[in-house]
Amino acid sequence: MTYGQMHRYADTLNVTIGSALLPEGMTGFYDEATRTILIDRQLIYCQKRCTLVHELIHWQHADATKDGVYGSRLENRTRRETALKLVNPLEYQTAEAMYEGDPYQIACELDVTLQIIQDYQHILDSSHMHCKARS
Repeated sequence: MTYGQMHRYADTLNVTIGSALLPEGMTGFYDEATRTILIDRQLIYCQKRCTLVHELIHWQHADATKDGVYGSRLENRTRRETALKLVNPLEYQTAEAMYEGDPYQIACELDVTLQIIQDYQHILDSSHMHCKARS
């Protein structure tokens, strides 16, 4: 789904999406009190799409911005769900073989951010470790 298609779909939901110049290091933001998502307008298309999915997951869970351990848990859950939504396992497997596991090249091939691929690889590594522990 393209960024534009996602934005139009989100218009049918109970959430407002806008763009703004966000502080450095912040690509997007969800505010539960106003049910508003802001996406940094300086991002490239791929980053906007990945950020919008990430923020829509915060919206889906009605996440209020939190600091500390609870905030970290919310963010980790959201990053995990974002990676699982944006990465097709078969396409990932093909790209991983094609680019010998290079995360940057895989991200380019799958049209997602490097962070999404790193999060997906972390999920795979965690799953692999859990499988080994059960053996």
